[in-house]
Amino acid sequence: MDRTPAHAVVPLLAAAMAIFVFTVVIGILNGTDLVDFGHGTILAHVHSGTLGWITLSIFAATAWIFGADRLPRLLRDGAIVAVIAYVLTFWADLTDLRPVAGTLMLAAIVWFAAWTFGVRKGQTLTVPKLSMLLSQVNLVIGGVLGVILGLMLSGVIDLSEGMQGAHPAMMVVGYLILAGVAIDEQLLGGPGTEELTRGGRWQAWLFFLAGIFLAVGILFEVMPLLGLNLLFEVIGVGIVLIRHRSRLASVGWGTPSTARFGAASILFLVPALGILGYVIVRYSEDIEATPTRLLLALDHATFVGILTNAIFGLLFIAAASRREVWSWADQVVFWAINLGVAGFVIGLLADAPEIKRIATPIMGAGILLGLVVVAMRMRAGTQEAAPAVDPRG
Repeated sequence: MDRTPAHAVVPLLAAAMAIFVFTVVIGILNGTDLVDFGHGTILAHVHSGTLGWITLSIFAATAWIFGADRLPRLLRDGAIVAVIAYVLTFWADLTDLRPVAGTLMLAAIVWFAAWTFGVRKGQTLTVPKLSMLLSQVNLVIGGVLGVILGLMLSGVIDLSEGMQGAHPAMMVVGYLILAGVAIDEQLLGGPGTEELTRGGRWQAWLFFLAGIFLAVGILFEVMPLLGLNLLFEVIGVGIVLIRHRSRLASVGWGTPSTARFGAASILFLVPALGILGYVIVRYSEDIEATPTRLLLALDHATFVGILTNAIFGLLFIAAASRREVWSWADQVVFWAINLGVAGFVIGLLADAPEIKRIATPIMGAGILLGLVVVAMRMRAGTQEAAPAVDPRG
């Protein structure tokens, strides 16, 4: 799938890339244990990644998947401003202002979801489109939970402590995995990208319901729902792997391609599901007792392994017109990101800080190099496409 994203979404991608630089720098310093950041900075790191890098990119990917040539400028720019404001409230540890910034972010999320469902009208539904529509629903739910959590932490309301687990559960499992698979489907192409297949329909709904079950199960301490979440995730991942088995086998891992990022993203579903399954089985009676390193391993398998791979696939399509710019970097970026995140997750799971310290700069350097390469190619492509100006007027 090589269709170039509409020019209207390029500012979203550019903003996502710029914000991600902040995320990566904080991550490198923290992952190598060079700097011991405060809780506010770590939360800024997490939200700049999930909202700034990933969600803005998912907004762009949604417009790409639905073939939308136009995106309301106020929506696009408002989403960027809302993300920056929200991240700053975490970074500055402004607890009382988080609900305000969170409400602005939620407004952008709800508006984008409404826009997405509006664009969908009259279009043939495909697996990527259905997956992205359902992911938008879960994003709205996750956003509402996030605002409520912000009100709880600021002392405005007093609700169940399960909210602290339900919000990230919905954002990571319910929203991000579903959106990541939607982008992967579009990158790999094949059955499902032209019309909705039965397996693709089941896959999308299973991931969607799994996120709902996990969030509700944690929020209200309904243990059977955690088991249903795990069952639905296993079946959903199994369907993905079966549907794309031939493409995963023939993607050409040694050859630079955007499909390779989609294939790597799909493969990272396996360790992410394994970690999630272990956490549910081992700590279902007390999710709050889950070791932080396991949650970090799940987050990075999802944020970097699944989502960042998928997003870089989209970015390299957006910059495809100038592939010759630093063409050697394509291999370095792909393998540094994937070997780095694999080592990082292994280091966390094995509780081996030395592995994590080695893997962190490799992963971070690969990401930063990828951002630089894409920015250079997009800039070169824009200059090339710009009309010539007659100096004589």
